[in-house]
Amino acid sequence: MGLEKMTKELFLEIMEVLDKKLEENRLKLTLNIYGGTVMMICFDARPATKDVDALFETSSIIENILSDIAETYGLNKDWINQDVKEPLKYIKQENLKEVFTYKNLRVLAPTAEQMLAMKILSARPEPYSDFKDAEYLIKYLKIEKLEQVLNIFDRYVGRKYLGDRQKMFLNYVGKDLGMQWKEFSI
Repeated sequence: MGLEKMTKELFLEIMEVLDKKLEENRLKLTLNIYGGTVMMICFDARPATKDVDALFETSSIIENILSDIAETYGLNKDWINQDVKEPLKYIKQENLKEVFTYKNLRVLAPTAEQMLAMKILSARPEPYSDFKDAEYLIKYLKIEKLEQVLNIFDRYVGRKYLGDRQKMFLNYVGKDLGMQWKEFSI
């Protein structure tokens, strides 16, 4: 059993170690981060995350480096995973920005709008943080109208993927934020 949560400070320390190990192996890597890591790193919306959802080119050397890092820091073997590939199939447009640049490592993250669209698409119940994250992003983006949320969702995902789960999710988010949104009937 590895470390339960990764803090921002630990993440940044690990990125520096990863960069050094990439340099030792004469490798370059671009890491596209998503989910709780983005909420923690880019928005300070939470103190820690349980894992790092990311997309990256992998190889046996990269896998060995990531395993070494897990062992060194007492992390679960899946501390960094590419499970985000599944929901990203539904994203019709990526809007990534570079958040950290090291000598051999670049870390990219989606914008707040793309993150909001992804959180609505996922719309998972607790213990996932989709609900809290969506509320945070709506406040961060200073969104007041449901139509603004729907336009963002349409831009990144498409309204055809706005199913009953997502509609119910948005109903609860709107209520919780005290918004005067017209509710979806489901």
